[in-house]
Amino acid sequence: MADKKTNDGAKQRVALVTGASSGVGAAVAARLAKDGYALALGARRKERLESVAESIKTDTGISSFVCELDLRSPASISGFAEKVFTEFGHVDVLVNCAGLALGRETADQADVEDWMNMIETDYSGPIRLIRELLPKFKERGAGHIVNIGALAALSPHPGSAVYASAKEAMRMFLKCLREDILGSGVRVTNIDPGIVRTDFALVRFRGDEKSVEKMLEGLRPLEPEDVADCVWFAVSRPAHVNIDQISALPTDQTSPTRVHRAT
Repeated sequence: MADKKTNDGAKQRVALVTGASSGVGAAVAARLAKDGYALALGARRKERLESVAESIKTDTGISSFVCELDLRSPASISGFAEKVFTEFGHVDVLVNCAGLALGRETADQADVEDWMNMIETDYSGPIRLIRELLPKFKERGAGHIVNIGALAALSPHPGSAVYASAKEAMRMFLKCLREDILGSGVRVTNIDPGIVRTDFALVRFRGDEKSVEKMLEGLRPLEPEDVADCVWFAVSRPAHVNIDQISALPTDQTSPTRVHRAT
């Protein structure tokens, strides 16, 4: 399909956002829609995706292309990428917001299937999707890959051996990718948030709302919109500016395990 155009004949900017059914992904989609981006939204929960798309349409008038995406499935990833390019003809920005942490058990007690789910969602799936888009980006001499990482990747702490490792592996992949594509015009940004108020912790704690409340007690966390603003800042810089890395923490957090709580 030929690249879609805006009403004034300019090429329409397209943002592909994974993990867009809730939390940071939904906030990123909404923020980029306000800046005029057409949206390709992917996540496992298609009904939630459609709800996000409807809300964005109401607020901004921007219609979204929504498609179920399971980053644990190579076939789902390649099929999703093909559908997006069929719909739009090109992608300007890929924002990988999909992420998963399961459990707090130490390595000797953890479920290996949980490990595999985290590795596939947090590392192998995202790099497969990048590989699908990268030749198109290089061919155009433009494109921007934005990854939502985690503060957890910056230092070791108990109960996070595989989640933190997957996020750290993603950070190194992006650094090496920057070296591989130097001179191509393609930009790469990694954003590491601290504690964010989303369902992420509820999933990690397996629905234990009391544990989530305890984690947030006395602390003002980041909101998804705060992270979305970081994404917007990175992608809105001029083409000659690459924001390599952003770390965005609550004012009262300095590390994965150190926070100040109001009493």
